[in-house]
Amino acid sequence: MTDTTTRRPPAVSEPAAGGENAGRKRWIRGGAVAAAVLLAGFAVPHLGLDSYYMGLVLSGVILALLSLSIGFLARRLGLISLGHTAFFGGSAYALGIAITHWGWSPMPAALFAFSAGTLLALLMGVLVVRASGMGFLMLTLALGQALYQFSTQAVARPYTGAYDGLQLQLGPDDTFLGMTSPQLMDAGLFWPVAWVALVVSAVALWAAGRSRFGTVLEGIRENEERMRFSGYNTFAPRLAAFVLSGAVASLGGVLFALNAAYVSPEVLSFVKAGDSLIATIVGGMGTLLGPVVGALLYTYAQARFNVSGNLPLYTGGALVLVLLFLPGGVLGGLEALRRRLPFLPAGKKDRT
Repeated sequence: MTDTTTRRPPAVSEPAAGGENAGRKRWIRGGAVAAAVLLAGFAVPHLGLDSYYMGLVLSGVILALLSLSIGFLARRLGLISLGHTAFFGGSAYALGIAITHWGWSPMPAALFAFSAGTLLALLMGVLVVRASGMGFLMLTLALGQALYQFSTQAVARPYTGAYDGLQLQLGPDDTFLGMTSPQLMDAGLFWPVAWVALVVSAVALWAAGRSRFGTVLEGIRENEERMRFSGYNTFAPRLAAFVLSGAVASLGGVLFALNAAYVSPEVLSFVKAGDSLIATIVGGMGTLLGPVVGALLYTYAQARFNVSGNLPLYTGGALVLVLLFLPGGVLGGLEALRRRLPFLPAGKKDRT
């Protein structure tokens, strides 16, 4: 049997001398940036935002978890998914069912829901990760829509409430990290939980991308056939990346259900899948931060566009403008602008 644990992807060159020290400095620098961002985010509820805008920012952060998961898969493997709402909505429903129908307290229910969403990603991943391109996109869309339709069927209605949705019923003594149900629904009070979840997820995906695992994924993205001919089993890394991204989407679903105290089939719908994909495109798939920025911008724009009653018209127009003039998304456009700044040294311009 071919040993696949000691080879490097053929698309990646060996590290230069001093690469170990550079790698260590990069990890330290990344950890310091993450810690600074985490601490800075805690100040958001104290910026004087009213409850409306605080709710928008919180919604953007929760959507960012879903967009982050889609962006990771697109960036590392070149796979575009329209089925990650299955993990987002599946974990949200799992949380609601565990609390409302089984009488679980919020923390065990949240852990169960996160595990259920991740397990669903594993099962779906076994079916879809062998496909690529349009085939992968259509498979994820079909499976996600199948789960959406199942949630509205008569057999699922006692648990999901079908189109009426499922109201989470927490008792007066039920708490999650010390917060009661009214506090969970308060955007300012729930913000630290969502913010920590987003930063931790981003760091986890960043670390995965910078590890040997991420290098293998890039090799598969660039030339999967060559990787297979070199003795690599490409199925396992593709499945692992899919499950990892599904876990991040599941975490977003858990937070959504805790904050909204309500789950409806909308969280599994094609519309939700489109929202998350558009947000990822707007922010830019080429960077880790792009989907986060895109989710925040998209949530704010949706609120503004919806006031006029022409939400689909303005959303479509904005997406066309981004695709035409900012093909790398907002952050891709800013990066292109930075490269053109005359006062930057040439070496820094070439850095991605």
